[in-house]
Amino acid sequence: MNSGNTLVALVSAGLAGALAGFVLHRFVSWLLDEIEVAEGTQDSQVQSLGKSAPRYRSVTIVAGCLVVVGIVWWEVIYEGLLPHNVVRTTASSSALLIRAWGHSIFFWFLAAAAWVDIRYRVIPDVITTPGVLCGLIALAIFPEILLPVPVITERSFAAATLTEDFLVAWGPLNVSKAVDSSVQHLATTMALFMLWWALCTARWTPKNKGRSKDLVQRMSQCVSEPRNVVLVLGVAVLCIVNWLGGVRLAAIESGMIGLAVSAGIVWFTRGGASLALGREAMGMGDVTLMAMVGIWLGWQPAVLIFFLATFLGLVHGLFQLVMHRENELPFGPSLCLAAVLVTLFWQPVWAWASVFFDDVVQLGTVLGLVVLLTAVTLFLWRWMRGKMQSIV
Repeated sequence: MNSGNTLVALVSAGLAGALAGFVLHRFVSWLLDEIEVAEGTQDSQVQSLGKSAPRYRSVTIVAGCLVVVGIVWWEVIYEGLLPHNVVRTTASSSALLIRAWGHSIFFWFLAAAAWVDIRYRVIPDVITTPGVLCGLIALAIFPEILLPVPVITERSFAAATLTEDFLVAWGPLNVSKAVDSSVQHLATTMALFMLWWALCTARWTPKNKGRSKDLVQRMSQCVSEPRNVVLVLGVAVLCIVNWLGGVRLAAIESGMIGLAVSAGIVWFTRGGASLALGREAMGMGDVTLMAMVGIWLGWQPAVLIFFLATFLGLVHGLFQLVMHRENELPFGPSLCLAAVLVTLFWQPVWAWASVFFDDVVQLGTVLGLVVLLTAVTLFLWRWMRGKMQSIV
């Protein structure tokens, strides 16, 4: 990319980031007001957000500008997601820019989820459901947003070389077989999507008490429910991608398996931790958040994100306990921060962690460590909270 194109890319990124920051502030402000009305409470933090709206708006606009500019510089200009000695198969600036813009949109959803979770200890479906749908559509249109991995390519006329590949459900794309359309692939992705829709989404509009006999009115009520629109759009995207096949099908299958695995890890961890603590240890919002993370990045990065989030959650919880005497530990911000770190520093993360995904035994070890460290984190959290309460 020459200097002129670089300047245009960075200026465009700055303007887009500033707009994203403004929209983020307006969206979160509206969402916090809606939560306050629904709960019938007057939260002091929400009131302070309203009183200092201009200051918060300026901060989010500047932060959005800097974040998007930083992402474009890191992923497009510096090409920081892979080692520089890798022969790039998607070296065009447009492909790198598409990936950077995809990650910028993904980070926007993460920022909204973390902000609301910090303020109100909840991650609403109005954030995660559109996030999943946007991830699904993005993978269908631009499979280039998949995280890159280096692979050794054998050559008959020269020595083997490192080339760029995409990470899909079963490893690098060039060794994956999930690229041809078939009933099996359609059934797999459709079943996972329907399972997510049934378990991880809820109605957005109040349920009508009486069942209307008017067919037109019943259809109008059905269409006016956003949850049903999500179902129709998702099914349509999966059918079209399965018909097209190729790298888009591999990307969609990777995303849907990532959605199932990442949400499943949090679901089972939530259940086990709740039994251990005798109360709900994690909210359902953490499950839907990880489902969104999984569809954007795939199941391998999602496992690493959950692994890292246990450490970040412990540090965050200790800070909240010492500084604010808060007993509740929101896990969503830790998951969001871990997702950002794994995405941006994907090169060293995958270089260290790829060996654990080579066979079933190593993979089981990783998953076992994730569950064990989560349990240890919760135990330490209870112990520290007890100590702090006894001191007070």
